[in-house]
Amino acid sequence: MRTLNQEGLAVRFDIAYRSFNRNSKTGGKMYRYQNAKLVMNEKPIDPTSLFALQNFKPKEKREIVKKNPNHFTNKTRNIKLENGQIKKINIKYIIEFNGKNVIP
Repeated sequence: MRTLNQEGLAVRFDIAYRSFNRNSKTGGKMYRYQNAKLVMNEKPIDPTSLFALQNFKPKEKREIVKKNPNHFTNKTRNIKLENGQIKKINIKYIIEFNGKNVIP
């Protein structure tokens, strides 16, 4: 899950996990995501490349305050789906990873 390919981009994977209902303390729905990738810092694009020069957009400088997600203590990970949507999953509830069953 936390690996990079030769270009420095996150590797895509298939994952299945079950949600959890904290109120009734029961298992929830089964979710399957194909071609997802872990949200993490990837190698930046070379600013002199043709792709970077064609897609250059100046950014406004402003301070962004971000909350620390504490992924390690909460046992969660953010994954990015094919459509660009970001989902937070709990690693304890992963059932299947790349077609292989996960043993808890």
